[in-house]
Amino acid sequence: MSLKFAANLNFLFTERAATIAERIRLAHQSGFRAVEIPYPEGETGDVVAAVKDTGMVVSLVNLAFDKSDDQLRFGSTSVPGSEKLFSRQLDATIEFARDVGCGKIHLTAGLQKGDHLETDYTKTYTANLKIAADRLRSSQMVGVIEPINKYAVPGYYMNSYSKAAGVLADVGADNIRLLADLYHLQHLHGNVSKTLDEHKSLIGHFQIAQVPHRHEPDVSGELDYGYVLKLLQQFGYDGWVGCEYKPRTTTVDGLGWVAKLGYTL
Repeated sequence: MSLKFAANLNFLFTERAATIAERIRLAHQSGFRAVEIPYPEGETGDVVAAVKDTGMVVSLVNLAFDKSDDQLRFGSTSVPGSEKLFSRQLDATIEFARDVGCGKIHLTAGLQKGDHLETDYTKTYTANLKIAADRLRSSQMVGVIEPINKYAVPGYYMNSYSKAAGVLADVGADNIRLLADLYHLQHLHGNVSKTLDEHKSLIGHFQIAQVPHRHEPDVSGELDYGYVLKLLQQFGYDGWVGCEYKPRTTTVDGLGWVAKLGYTL
């Protein structure tokens, strides 16, 4: 089974376009068939038009977030006191995802601050994920949660695979899954092959980047992507693999890794 790669537009084509709609068109011109995007605040109509014009698949969209609040810039799902905000953001994201035919939403957890206990965040997170599971199911969608390392996002609540596994067990919904970003996984735990194998039944999405500098998969770094990508193929994963890396120079100049590692867009 061959892998399918989606351009993550938080990172790719940012050097050439400020808007998500423009980046979608650039990704299409460069040979990508799918994209991962943030919720396109202020340009939902333009993004819907770009998707329709290009025929691009939107494989993943991030939960809408509050740009006015520093704590909430990485999501609200786990943040005590933000339950109503989360509910509004979830509804808006589901509506947008429906408009572009996207079946998967990244339910970003948010940052943890010292004014609440860890258990408060876990309780809020679990309750909100249960709500999300019901609303997503009615739209035939899946939600994913992602453990993120402290070097990339200090203070992010969801910060380990064991914590994610525990939360998913408590939520008990088959449409809330684990997003395995191999860049974060290597920083968090190392031992990528065994960690993936242990959590195989929970994984609903993959993202890739080299470690430690988050560049293209073929650059020198801690992970051998020639091996790792074959490992993903052996998983039988048939979804899109998100290319969530920072180009060393430009996005287009860096795309040689695809053919170099034996794949196509």
